Amino acid sequence: MNMPNEDKPATFMGEALKRTRRSMVYVLLFSLCTNLLLLAPSIYSLQVLDRVISSASVPTLIYLTIIITAALIFYGIFCLVRSSILMRVGEWLDTQVSSRLLAMGVTQNAAGEATQASRHLRDVHTIKGFITGNGVTSLFDAPWSVIYLLIIYLISPVLGVITLLGGLVLLGLAIANELLTRKPYAIAGRLQAKTMDIADSASRNSEAVEAMGMMGHVTQRWSTENDRVQDVLLQAGGRANIIQNVSRVLRLLLQVAITGVGGYLAIYHEISTGGMIAASILAGRALAPFETAIAIWKSFLAARESYHRLEKNIRSFPHERGTMQLPAPEGHLSLENLVYAPQGQKPIIKGVSLKLHAGETLGIIGPSAAGKSTLAKLMIGILPPTSGTVRLDGAEIFKWGRDLIGPHVGYMPQQVELFGGTILENIARMEQQPDHAKVIEAAQLAGVHEMILRLAEGYETVVRPGNASLSPGQRQRIGLARAVYGNPRFVVLDEPNASLDGEGEQALLEALSALRANGVICVVIAHRPNLVQHTDKILILQNGTLKEYGQTKTVLHKYMAPHAIPAAGGAA
Repeated sequence: MNMPNEDKPATFMGEALKRTRRSMVYVLLFSLCTNLLLLAPSIYSLQVLDRVISSASVPTLIYLTIIITAALIFYGIFCLVRSSILMRVGEWLDTQVSSRLLAMGVTQNAAGEATQASRHLRDVHTIKGFITGNGVTSLFDAPWSVIYLLIIYLISPVLGVITLLGGLVLLGLAIANELLTRKPYAIAGRLQAKTMDIADSASRNSEAVEAMGMMGHVTQRWSTENDRVQDVLLQAGGRANIIQNVSRVLRLLLQVAITGVGGYLAIYHEISTGGMIAASILAGRALAPFETAIAIWKSFLAARESYHRLEKNIRSFPHERGTMQLPAPEGHLSLENLVYAPQGQKPIIKGVSLKLHAGETLGIIGPSAAGKSTLAKLMIGILPPTSGTVRLDGAEIFKWGRDLIGPHVGYMPQQVELFGGTILENIARMEQQPDHAKVIEAAQLAGVHEMILRLAEGYETVVRPGNASLSPGQRQRIGLARAVYGNPRFVVLDEPNASLDGEGEQALLEALSALRANGVICVVIAHRPNLVQHTDKILILQNGTLKEYGQTKTVLHKYMAPHAIPAAGGAA
């Protein structure tokens, strides 16, 4: 795998790989030792056939056998140590980068990019598999082919030339394997990612698929893409399989040729019988890396593709997040000529400006695709503004480190998804050691405490992904408790009453009143007037543009005429 270009700053993936160099030096040293020890069998054969048999010296045979046995034991130990080092390197690399890649994938997905955190982790495991498998050891063993060739040449120039020619042919097959399979395997990798996206999408929309009889269409679509993957893999695999088997047969024929020509030379006393056997053994060692290279080429290509894909994603990831510890925000929000346009697309938010102070509530309404949810994500710091800024207590909220600002912010998206774990852990935002008092306080503030206690296991009720034991309304109310956990100073709720009944909506209104009394800034996106009419200010968004903004009573009175307020719906 190619390391990062020197003219570009190294990513954390590149830095992690650079930090493995010292370990790789040790692997190289142990490879040196193992390959030196692999000379022992050929030396043993040479000495036994040329000296022991001719001298009929049993003590010499015993001493040589003890030496070769010790050498092979040390060979096994060095191979074990080398493999252990590579396994440790793989585990260390996984530990160093996987959590960061998981966080990066989640952040990218939250920002609207078509990225899955699991794909980043699969790429890391592909690289790890190449390191801990036969890939790296084969690369380190390959240069020794030259040493073995030189020794064979010293035994017999004729056998050395035959081995060299055979090695060149195997090298040509390895290059042909690269040229013939690189592009198909790259295409297959992209197509496989597409099939995984289809499968993941079908899983997320399982209820709709089942209810409306879409299974046949979905599976047919997946099968069509999967058939394309299999066709490409069959083409690439067929080429690689042919080359691999040709190289295996060729290597065996070369060893036969070495033995045959060596026997012919031994008959005419140009080399000894021991030299013939030693040359045959060394020829096998000299040619083995070429055959192994062809066998591991697919894993090498996969690892290289994974590395370049990770580097590309890491370099495209925004690094503007701050790390400076700022004071806890008091609650002063300002949007300054805010514009957001996804890359290569038209602006969704166009020049929105407003100010909110501690304890103020803002209602946002507008038609479908007006940009309401996008504006909410910009306010909360999930999306980076194309231009303009969102400031909380004067600091740009997007550049505020999420671990630092997160405890002071509450957010409930349109679709509330709970994590695998207990209700207590979900409300506590998956903290390792949840504060039970704060959890109960948040649940009471959200008006969900009594509902949770009525469950069979109460706060210890286990939530599993895809589990339908909780209704959408219950999940939404638990999501509200999670949003207000820890007394945040800024809360954004995106259609928080979409799945609520009358009791749940009344609890929501009481929660908003309590948050206002506590000096919390609340932004509520809603499509029911009975919710936004309880806010201090209202913003009407249409086609990404601020159509009206002001005191709620004033704005609602101005637009009380029929159809004056744009019909609200799903957010953009």
